[in-house]
Amino acid sequence: MLKPYVRPGIDDRPDYDKALSKEDKASVARLAREDRRLPPEASAKQPGAQTARLTAAGGASAAAAGVEAAVPDYSSSFLDMRDPMTAADGTKPSRAGVLRLKWAFALAAVLITAPWTMLNLIAIPNHIALLYGLNTETVLADGAKEAALATPLAVIIALGAVLSIIVTPVISTLSDHTRVIVGRRTPWLIGGGVFAALVTLILSATDTLTGLIAGWLFIQPAYAMLTVPLSAAIAERVPDKFRVGVERWHAVGVLVGQAAGGVIGGMSIAFGATDIFMCAAVLFVVSGIIPVLVWPHERSSVDQRWARCNWEEAFSVLRGPRGDNAAVFHRLFCSQLFMMAAMSLTSVFLWYVVRFSLYGGGDPGDSTPLTLPAGTLVMMFAITMFGGALLATGLSGIIVDRIDDMPGLRNRNFRIAIVIAGGLYVVGLVAGMVTVMMGGEKLFLALAFLGGFSLSIYDVLMRSLVVESLPDSRNAGHDLGFYALAKPLGLILGAALGAAAVNAFAPSFGYEAVFPAAIICVCVAVAVPLTVSRIDGD
Repeated sequence: MLKPYVRPGIDDRPDYDKALSKEDKASVARLAREDRRLPPEASAKQPGAQTARLTAAGGASAAAAGVEAAVPDYSSSFLDMRDPMTAADGTKPSRAGVLRLKWAFALAAVLITAPWTMLNLIAIPNHIALLYGLNTETVLADGAKEAALATPLAVIIALGAVLSIIVTPVISTLSDHTRVIVGRRTPWLIGGGVFAALVTLILSATDTLTGLIAGWLFIQPAYAMLTVPLSAAIAERVPDKFRVGVERWHAVGVLVGQAAGGVIGGMSIAFGATDIFMCAAVLFVVSGIIPVLVWPHERSSVDQRWARCNWEEAFSVLRGPRGDNAAVFHRLFCSQLFMMAAMSLTSVFLWYVVRFSLYGGGDPGDSTPLTLPAGTLVMMFAITMFGGALLATGLSGIIVDRIDDMPGLRNRNFRIAIVIAGGLYVVGLVAGMVTVMMGGEKLFLALAFLGGFSLSIYDVLMRSLVVESLPDSRNAGHDLGFYALAKPLGLILGAALGAAAVNAFAPSFGYEAVFPAAIICVCVAVAVPLTVSRIDGD
């Protein structure tokens, strides 16, 4: 029996709806981006945006180190026929434009992180002490009164962290759907800077604890208006060819901003020449304006197709991945949670530890304000911690290469290295506790150096394990967004544990109690990855 004639290229053409995968269809659709108006793409699903968010949330060392831990990104132009020199928003920046983008994101990171560090590290704890009638310039040690400050501080920090978890997806979605001539991200950055500055000035003027709590809650959306659109802008404005370089500049800016915040805050309260709230307000205003002036003009979003905000999709980032393949990811999330809690225990209560535990005795005959040595030590603490983080960033590549060359399973060796990094942090915590109990200053800086070094190494090693443990590489953006929640949740846990420990051992032990609590959290953080029997790649 004769077979029917098959016309080449006509009858044997495959059905592309069936032959192409979802990723292939998405790549084909992106090739026609300029030919039709597209609805806004959710930045919460973009791996690049979530990687930048992780950097701003405390993972700057991994990005600054430049260690290879590529996050799966199916929207990358390297996977289809698009030009990797063209950004996702359709612009193709010149060499000078790329340099302007680097400087814009680096300066924005410094200017946003510095005032936020100043408020969290010194301004808010010191303001609470003043509200409770404790003049930090002159008051001497009084264990009962000092311990009473731990609870309101923990409540303020915890409530702010809870609200930040809620407002972050809201700001992200509204920013994605913004349709104005100056672009999607520009109005949010400028508005966020001005809003944060105004709330900061209100915080400085409040004279009640209720007003301070309200002001701290108002500043959370203002801070999110700065950080969330900036992270999304990295994903959509920087071409894939230059993404790694720009992310490193942004990460270095975060590290510099953390150190600058400690230095400026310490100098402000030590010498009293400037108001710390006023300094923070000025930096917030500048942080929203400088990146807009430095980077190339943002493309108008007026032509973006209008679409309703999908709030269910926006808040889906609060739900972690599910299924048997997600077990390893959740354990690593728990490890990050407890490590962030350990870091929070010392950072949230650092001003009280230094001012009341180290310099609480004072000399009744000395008229020098006690904020002078305390503020100077906080300033030195920030510089020393930055030095430890910088050293770890430079050595991270060598350390990872040595681990790769070791015999045995690669990820098992990584988990052992995490235990060693945690051990160094424990040594620093013990040194800090001994210094506070016995007196002295120089040994207290060992906590800063070992803390900065070990936390940076931990960050680099964990980033590699987390990327390899992603349950579904197609949902990498969503899963990394959920992983970023370990920072605010760890902040809540650390603040609660610190307040409980201080009140439980007051007035005999006082703020020294945060160190044993932090040591326990570090031990849990490094023990959890050891319970993982195997990770993809072993």
